[in-house]
Amino acid sequence: MANFDIAYALTKKFEGGYSDVAGDTGGVTYAGITRKNFPTWAGWPIVASKPRRHNEHIPELDTLVKEFYRVNFWNKVQGDSIVDQDFANDLFDMAVNAGTGAAIKLAQRTVGVAETGKLTTDTINLINGIV
Repeated sequence: MANFDIAYALTKKFEGGYSDVAGDTGGVTYAGITRKNFPTWAGWPIVASKPRRHNEHIPELDTLVKEFYRVNFWNKVQGDSIVDQDFANDLFDMAVNAGTGAAIKLAQRTVGVAETGKLTTDTINLINGIV
């Protein structure tokens, strides 16, 4: 089965550190996690504990960030159920950047089933080449 750590390492490279850019609709962001979309994330008190520099990395948040990505994206696209690591990497990255529903619909389009945005056992089986 696919390995979350591999997929996460690939995606993490592009998510950066602290950001609060005027005009960015996500507002305050850390490692790709937007405060606007995820206001209850446990890392916000640490981010807000002192003034931050653009793209600053906060080492004490590494575990919280990784778990956030596992729970909110990897688990929702059932990455652990996918056999092909490359497919799982792409599905996870798409989920992070376009949302889990869009990523699942694209996977469904790829295997030729109705694009519902909901993963079923049948879709996972098709992704894994089990007919």
